[in-house]
Amino acid sequence: MLIRHVLLLVSACLCAAYSHAAEISAISVSGDAQHTRIVFSSDEPVDHEAFLFADENTPKIDVRLPGSRVALDADTPPTQGGVDSYEIRGSEIIFSLNTPMMVSRTLDLSPTSVEPRYRLVVDLVRVAPVRFNMAAEQDAETRRTYIASREGQAEQASLPEETPAYAAPEKYVVVIDPGHGGRDPGASSHAGQYEKSIVLKASQAIKAVLERSGRYTVHLTRNDDRYIEHEDRVSMARNWGADLFISVHADAAANSGVSGATVYTLSARGERRVDGTARSNGWDLPIEDGTSQEVSGILADLIKRETKSNSSIFAEMLTPELAKAGPIVRNSHRRENFFVLLAPDVPAVLLEIGFLTNRSDAARLGTQAGRQRTAEAVGRAIDAYFDRRDVLYAAN
Repeated sequence: MLIRHVLLLVSACLCAAYSHAAEISAISVSGDAQHTRIVFSSDEPVDHEAFLFADENTPKIDVRLPGSRVALDADTPPTQGGVDSYEIRGSEIIFSLNTPMMVSRTLDLSPTSVEPRYRLVVDLVRVAPVRFNMAAEQDAETRRTYIASREGQAEQASLPEETPAYAAPEKYVVVIDPGHGGRDPGASSHAGQYEKSIVLKASQAIKAVLERSGRYTVHLTRNDDRYIEHEDRVSMARNWGADLFISVHADAAANSGVSGATVYTLSARGERRVDGTARSNGWDLPIEDGTSQEVSGILADLIKRETKSNSSIFAEMLTPELAKAGPIVRNSHRRENFFVLLAPDVPAVLLEIGFLTNRSDAARLGTQAGRQRTAEAVGRAIDAYFDRRDVLYAAN
């Protein structure tokens, strides 16, 4: 009887505690390894906080839903995308990730005629391990303070003093950006070949060449026929922790006799746009908090100078390799004010692999063999560029 009485008291307390709690009736996780969306569906609006941390070398996201509870019969289909699994601990849900990701945005959606429930949407974007670690380190104290204020000192004391870092295999990160796409077809050949299709196939070939060695982590900004805004292409490269960014295009000219590949790095005019563009897009440089304004300015200048130098070094390594795969234009390393070259901390080039308005170039780029020769050339240049970097690191 005593046990039954205690159980009845506990049940009554729980019912009282949850009488006004938002009830979550569904949790869905969809997307892919680059972009993943978590949706909580509930009968009332849901308060929330999210914190990054790592546990046993697994990147995780701790989503807190104070004042809410997950219904026992909630719809919880299998996870997709960057989430392997999740664990429900009352109003706390721990999502285990299969790759480092960060919260890119959250949305509170009210009921509609199509969806009668409230929805909390948490969008995740894939990032480089170094960016995840930085964000998790920043979240550690915030999470500790949050738990202390919400749940008291007992749970706070149970947390580790430091958030373990997520350690990934050391590989250079190369981001290949197939130009144009979707509504923007780019240039076209006399045979009706569109630049957006040619450069996507060429970029996929470059990715395959690089992945053969196991030395690189390679990302494509698009892997199908879609248009991506220029600022998003650069932001994706920075979020992935790119060591090198290559935007791939195919040229056009009024004179059909002009042929050959061209490599572009940022011009002096473009350099004057870097700071303003970085501020407007939130491309913060990795400078520690608390650094004086004077020292921060010096460090920022050094980062931008090194980025410019490395971009030019790679361009000079790339042009002779391209010459082995096909024609190159005169003065093949040129400078221009292209938006995709404006990242302050990612060495970048824009590569024109040939002229679609030239029949010979178009024929070469229209075949798998022709694109493969270009891909092999780019691969050799990238190997040489990072070989040089390895030697410099070893010397230091």
